[in-house]
Amino acid sequence: MNVSSLPHTPIEESLTLFLIGVTGDLSRHKILRALYTLFSEGLLPTHFTLVGNARATYTEAEFHIFIKNCVQPKDETKWQVFCQGVRYVSGDVIDRETFEKLKACHDTLTECGNHLWYIATLPSLYTAIIRNMKVVGFDQSRCGWTKCMLEKPFGTDVATARALDRELLQVFSEEQIYRIDHFLAKEMVQNILIFRFANGLFENLWNRDFIDHIQIHATETLGVEGREIFYDQTGTLRDVVQNHVLHLLATTLMEEPATLEPADIRSKRSQLLASLQPLEAENLEKNVAYGQYQKGLVGEESVLGYADEKRIEPGSTTETAVALKCFVNTPRWAGVPIYIRAGKRLNETVTEISIQFKERPNSMFSAVHLLQNPNIVTLRIGPNEGMEVRLYVKKPGIKLGLQEVPVQFYYKNISQTDLVEAYVKLIYDAVQGDPTLFPDAKGIESCWQFVQPLLDQKSLITTQPDVYPAGSRGPTSFENLIEADGRHWYVSKTS
Repeated sequence: MNVSSLPHTPIEESLTLFLIGVTGDLSRHKILRALYTLFSEGLLPTHFTLVGNARATYTEAEFHIFIKNCVQPKDETKWQVFCQGVRYVSGDVIDRETFEKLKACHDTLTECGNHLWYIATLPSLYTAIIRNMKVVGFDQSRCGWTKCMLEKPFGTDVATARALDRELLQVFSEEQIYRIDHFLAKEMVQNILIFRFANGLFENLWNRDFIDHIQIHATETLGVEGREIFYDQTGTLRDVVQNHVLHLLATTLMEEPATLEPADIRSKRSQLLASLQPLEAENLEKNVAYGQYQKGLVGEESVLGYADEKRIEPGSTTETAVALKCFVNTPRWAGVPIYIRAGKRLNETVTEISIQFKERPNSMFSAVHLLQNPNIVTLRIGPNEGMEVRLYVKKPGIKLGLQEVPVQFYYKNISQTDLVEAYVKLIYDAVQGDPTLFPDAKGIESCWQFVQPLLDQKSLITTQPDVYPAGSRGPTSFENLIEADGRHWYVSKTS
């Protein structure tokens, strides 16, 4: 990844980053690579120290090999310089002794500076970690600032989310806390604000008078992939919908901020989330559907069903996919249905938002084009970030005919450098004190309040979710949910 062509200011003040859960999946595949990218691009300070923690026992040399295998450096000289600032402390984070060892390690550092705690472990351990930080005095530093980054999910329901916030605020001020939803840092999600508010063409039409409905797809062909225990306790609703999907929705539908200041942008996102229409218990059955994948084909590969995956509880009723219909109670969006489809082992890996405009009634083209589809704007978050507008033009030839064509751009086609990876952006912004792309506590609580009726309903259901073959578009109930309104799931034509 090359971020050197982008405007940036190198971090100059000394920094110690404590990475709790350093051997976990997220650290191995995202966080460590992001840190090394920042280092190799010259954005980390000269005096940078990474202190990793996990339960595994490593010598310092073994830990360096572990990180090297994760980041796969291309420049051996740079790698050797990076290694000089790497430390490792083994131990269980629920034990105070581990934090005493972290403190002893920290006390050996000669440089005094800023401290960033990155907690990337099981959410059930957050409270113990936060309390132990306070006990040994890690909540503040004798020089510089102290900040805390936490990975989602923030709790498992409304009550636990509030309890976590109480714990955090007993140790840190709100300004020290950076809650992570990495979707907000994806290039195309950041671009949604530009697309809407810098282009009057779209913002003037971005309301209930012109838009028929909105669809959000967050699907993937992957299964649980080694996260069986976590996923069986979590499910798609908590893992994807409560956070990623709702923050995408908020960014797409929020009102225009007064300025680009972080407080203004975060406030508008939170206001939109607070305006989500509650899902009433009597309407859940027709507005929400759950699925669980069975064995099937993903591409040409035969894969196991969810119940057959390792370490999945027998008879598990955890949903691996969910479809739902919801509304936003604002003057701009009242009455516009929003359809969400998310989950694992579906037919494609794609995250996108499709806005379908109302089709004005006319019959002038009926003789030359039997089916005139509505215009659709698709904002593609991944895997190929960009956007597409489906329009009609004259079909080439002597006779008059209509042809639907895409007007599109994709970053990979117009950019000469790789996009900045979300975790690179988030770590950099947290150090620089820019909270724009981090959800605030109010917005997170609104997300939990929205899904709480679904969680309550699920706790009463003992039957299995609707089954669907791995590699399919989901169970029949997903199709029924949207077809009951005379609509259908949008089939992406992007690549």
